[in-house]
Amino acid sequence: MSPPQVGSPPQMGASSRRRLYPEQIASAYAGQQSPQGAAEAPAYPGAPSAAPAFFVPGAGPAPATSPSTLMQGQPMQGQPIQGQPMQGQPMQGQPMYGQGQGQGQVDGLTQQFGQMGMAEFQTVVLNGRPDLAALDETPPAMRLAPGTMCVAASECAPQFQRSTLNAVPRTDKLLKKTRLPLGLLVTPVCADDDVAVAPDIVRCRRCRTYINPFVAFTDGGRRWRCNMCGLSNDVPLTFDYDSATQTQKDRWARADLRNAVVEFVAPLEYMVRPPMPPAYVFLIDVSYASAQLGAPGVVAQTIRDTLDQLPDADGRTRVAIIGVDAQLHFFQMRTGAEPQQLVVGDVDDVVLPAPSDLLVNLSDARSSLDIVLERFGAMFSNNHGVGNALGPAIRAAQQMLGGIGGRIVAIMASPPTTGEGLVEPRAEGRDLGTPRESELLRAQGTWYKNVAADCSRAQIAFDTVFVGQQAMDVATVGGLARYTGGTLLHYPAFMAGRPEAVRFSSEFGQHLAGAAGLEAVLRVRASKGLRMSAYYGHFFLRSLDLLALPSVDPGRCYAVDLEIDETLPPVVYFQTALLHTTALGERRIRVVTQAVPTTDNAHSVFHHADQSAIAALLAKKAVDRALSARLEDAREALQHKTLEILGAFKTLCTQASSGAATQLQAPRALRLLPLLTLATLKHPALRGGNNVRVADRIAAMSLVLTLPPETLLQPLLVPRVYALHELEPNVGLDDGSGSVVMPQLLPLSAEVLAPRGVFLVYSGADAILWVGRDVDPSMIASLVGEPHVQSGVFTFPDLSDNGSPRPGFELNMRTNNLLRALSLLCHGMWAPPMFVCREDGDQQVRLLLAQRLVEDMDTAAPSYSQFLNQMRDKINRGSF
Repeated sequence: MSPPQVGSPPQMGASSRRRLYPEQIASAYAGQQSPQGAAEAPAYPGAPSAAPAFFVPGAGPAPATSPSTLMQGQPMQGQPIQGQPMQGQPMQGQPMYGQGQGQGQVDGLTQQFGQMGMAEFQTVVLNGRPDLAALDETPPAMRLAPGTMCVAASECAPQFQRSTLNAVPRTDKLLKKTRLPLGLLVTPVCADDDVAVAPDIVRCRRCRTYINPFVAFTDGGRRWRCNMCGLSNDVPLTFDYDSATQTQKDRWARADLRNAVVEFVAPLEYMVRPPMPPAYVFLIDVSYASAQLGAPGVVAQTIRDTLDQLPDADGRTRVAIIGVDAQLHFFQMRTGAEPQQLVVGDVDDVVLPAPSDLLVNLSDARSSLDIVLERFGAMFSNNHGVGNALGPAIRAAQQMLGGIGGRIVAIMASPPTTGEGLVEPRAEGRDLGTPRESELLRAQGTWYKNVAADCSRAQIAFDTVFVGQQAMDVATVGGLARYTGGTLLHYPAFMAGRPEAVRFSSEFGQHLAGAAGLEAVLRVRASKGLRMSAYYGHFFLRSLDLLALPSVDPGRCYAVDLEIDETLPPVVYFQTALLHTTALGERRIRVVTQAVPTTDNAHSVFHHADQSAIAALLAKKAVDRALSARLEDAREALQHKTLEILGAFKTLCTQASSGAATQLQAPRALRLLPLLTLATLKHPALRGGNNVRVADRIAAMSLVLTLPPETLLQPLLVPRVYALHELEPNVGLDDGSGSVVMPQLLPLSAEVLAPRGVFLVYSGADAILWVGRDVDPSMIASLVGEPHVQSGVFTFPDLSDNGSPRPGFELNMRTNNLLRALSLLCHGMWAPPMFVCREDGDQQVRLLLAQRLVEDMDTAAPSYSQFLNQMRDKINRGSF
């Protein structure tokens, strides 16, 4: 007997081998017939007629073309692309099988689209000041055809995954015409995210895609069709029936059908060994150079203050401490016994000095750890030993972690000069700002990269922390973090007792306390016709599409370049799967699924481009090119790509397609792309000139490679400027919902810095308080408690009374509220130092401020208006 048709009642005389559905599900679709004769309007101009698709539960009567119609095509001009799941009224509390969008609803939708006109297809003239508030806007909306989702579900939030194009060209030919980059920015673990957990894992037999809201159910709900490869799969028995409780289940309440971002608890077949415990081995430089900075004491005290915040809910966390100079200083910490220091002087062939009690359980040996860390600073404060045996220390840490994996945290104040892994000093002064500078950005030899590859296979991640101003060859040693998914931190002005040491303690402690994912792998899948061509970030590429990540920190971003190999369907899908171990020792799979419509219309492509995602992807690609080729090549490639995009828009989408134009035009969706390009060129990662030290540049490049667009673009590349002397009455106060009312953003130009004003320039990595020469001393007193301040590093005071304003110091309280709100926007990853910049003050601080005002001209790049004029002239000449 043939199976029942979609949308028709079930055949009651079916074979007994066929699983029967509960009465309430059967009654939901029994007897429902599809009306015929109604026509479906195409979703895009020039789109093909609507093609058959699969039925959508809970969506009302079916469209005329078929009971399972999926509207396909490209967006009509003026129509935003935004996901809109089909809605309907379920019977008896259940979604109804075999029902689609009603014709009346389609007519109403078509009329609504017609009323939109060209509202979304706006072209703007690029002149004057850029609209900085647009950086806080959400990405361009995507309108998915009704029926794309099998049930009304939440869409993929942009903080987890975003595409550079929210209307993807259907062919590679159109993509090349637009010159726009096609890529993904994936941040699988966000700070403070709350992701739904699905009950069990259901995957496609062919392509191994996880079931998601975009699959289609067929055969009366007995089978589901994969949205990636189109294979029809059997629906598991567990979808509708719980054998443990002998009760029926509502399949439409499943988290994996209701959410585009979901987690699964991984079964045993996803494990090659039991989940490893969190383990930390701290390699602390105790050489003379480090002791002169007071680093051993500050580092040890920061670790001790953070021990209670390390993930240890199940009592399995392990910790080891190794002091490093020309020798290795181990600490044996037995439970209930005085800790002992064991010194190994032979670093040519390192052997652990004790078989146990070096890597100890945090809970069991807590008292011994406290003793070691409390005495650590005094123990090495007068150390005169020179040399740094970092390589041998890494080998010792590998022996400790070889069976379980973990994290090696290396804090350095001097370059490795002893044993294997030593680096030769490189004089950088004469080469800065010349073509030879690019050689300084590349590693000496392959020792550290090979170690990183070995550690990646053993699930060991590295964090590299550099303090002080000695040349430590950050480009070479920093590869440990780059190829193991770790973090690189740099504090050139570090000195115990100074603000930079306070900043180190705050940021380093925050980093250690983060709930990182362990022993992870990440894979990105895409619809047929799309191919992943390149990846950017901190990882080790294990295969063509598998990233090995021994550690995944919250807010860590990975970028993917995509290419089109063949004509795409009306909707394409991207699915990212992250298999990882949580800090609680649970193996989980986080799945992020995104649907993006395709189009044959160049206007739709341009006007639904995500300028933040594009700018972030281009910045990461430029940094990657600078590390592998030349800095100048990277800068030119970034400018050239922006010129190509605006030139293609002029040719394809404006009236001045052939000929000179007096003004530079861009789609509204890309109106900030020139500013973001200029800001990237002025950032220390790519800035020209000879005033950026190699270590500072490498640290800046690491940030660009790893930060998500929300943090990378603003405030890091495009700082925020606020006028503190003319705040509105409610600014800096609670808005009633727990958020702080923020002031209006000001242009990034010295023209707005009035002599009688006080301005805050916040870039995340630092904050600058600009004080005009004619400012009222009473205002300064209300802000910092004193009528006069000097240029230089400054600790901003908190003059409030337990959060309540003290008379005369209201401005101080409101400014502190603004600083805390800005820190929250960056998820607390930075504790920026405050600099006071007086209009007539220190030249170095004024130079720092000038580098933050990206709209103004400086020695490294032109002003924003000059940059626009240069691009307009080059586009008119076609010289790009």
